[in-house]
Amino acid sequence: MTALDMLTELYRSVFSLWTLLLCLICIFGIVLAIRHRRYRFAAFSLFPLMSTYFLWQVLFDIHLVGGTKQIAAISRKLGGLPWLCWLAAFFVLTAAAVLLFLIILRYGKRSITPAAVKRLLDQMPCGVCCWRDSGRVLFSNICMSRLCVSLTGSHLRNGNHFHDKIKDEILTVDGKVWRFACRDTVFSGETLHEMIASDITMEYAKTQALEQDKAALSRLKGELQAYSLRIEDTVRQQEILQAKINIHDEMNRLMLSTMAADKTDTAALDRIFSQWEQNALFLCMQADESEDQKEAERLNDLARSLGIRLTWRTELPSAMTSKQRALFFTAAQEAVINAAKHAGANNLDISFTENAQTLLCDFVNDGIIPSEDVRFVGGLKNLALLAGEQRACVFAKCAERFTLSLRFQKSV
Repeated sequence: MTALDMLTELYRSVFSLWTLLLCLICIFGIVLAIRHRRYRFAAFSLFPLMSTYFLWQVLFDIHLVGGTKQIAAISRKLGGLPWLCWLAAFFVLTAAAVLLFLIILRYGKRSITPAAVKRLLDQMPCGVCCWRDSGRVLFSNICMSRLCVSLTGSHLRNGNHFHDKIKDEILTVDGKVWRFACRDTVFSGETLHEMIASDITMEYAKTQALEQDKAALSRLKGELQAYSLRIEDTVRQQEILQAKINIHDEMNRLMLSTMAADKTDTAALDRIFSQWEQNALFLCMQADESEDQKEAERLNDLARSLGIRLTWRTELPSAMTSKQRALFFTAAQEAVINAAKHAGANNLDISFTENAQTLLCDFVNDGIIPSEDVRFVGGLKNLALLAGEQRACVFAKCAERFTLSLRFQKSV
């Protein structure tokens, strides 16, 4: 059978090209295995690579010196083997190299490798990066690199410098709103720093819209509560007016009955005079029990029901108008409720201070002093709105005792 060194130059060149291709396949497999951190596969691929390279060196010696005695002994001995033996060896090496290469490719497609993780991170719509305490960046995806260039004008090289410029903030980049969040994590006993940038453009726009709707609803709620208070006052005034109308109609009826009565009918006259006496007593009771007294009595009843002792340090000033009195009793009711609900007070003192320009009404309770600034919400907010309509103001003071004050401006 024809030996390999006896073949023509063309056939030996085919074997040389075959060895070159096998070397390339083995090298690609080793590089891919190292990239996937599968060093065992890389070690296995070294055997077909070294074998193929050795055979390629033998072919090179045969091609270089032909059949002279200058050829190495090992090369002369292997070159004297039949060419079918060489063909079988090449088939075995080819099968081993291709099999290892396919195994490495299959592992990269079906297993979680650093390359697969990097490829997945680059496809994510959010930015991700991780760095050590020294600032050395371990990995970052394409999105975070683009954000870094847009925000700092340079590429992401030091994680600490980038974090110092960004912090945990919400920033607008290229027309989109991004939230940057940082956290520390421990991996293999080492503390690593992670930053994630999330696109919150839609959420931010919806949040802004909700804030605007919330503010509009808050204003509407205040207006409705103020309107409710006005309705209650209107109903009360209407009830008073109806009572006066009823009294007026009853007086007119008695006057007509008196004029039409028979002067000789003593029983009828006694009945009419008895009705006059009852109406007179009713009017006297109405005169004695003024509207202010009714409101004060209602306030005292409310305080007693809530377990609060109400003390009037000074009397209600006569200079107050009817609207100011109505606002005062509304403020007093709110002060009693807040003293019982929020302060847990047992006593509430009401006093007035008057000068040439202002009239000050103070509601002082002995309850718990608020640790933070008093926020005017709910009833206090409505009270402030009603006070603003009369050019009055409501404010709170936290000293030794909590004081809610209502100040009226006197008309010049």
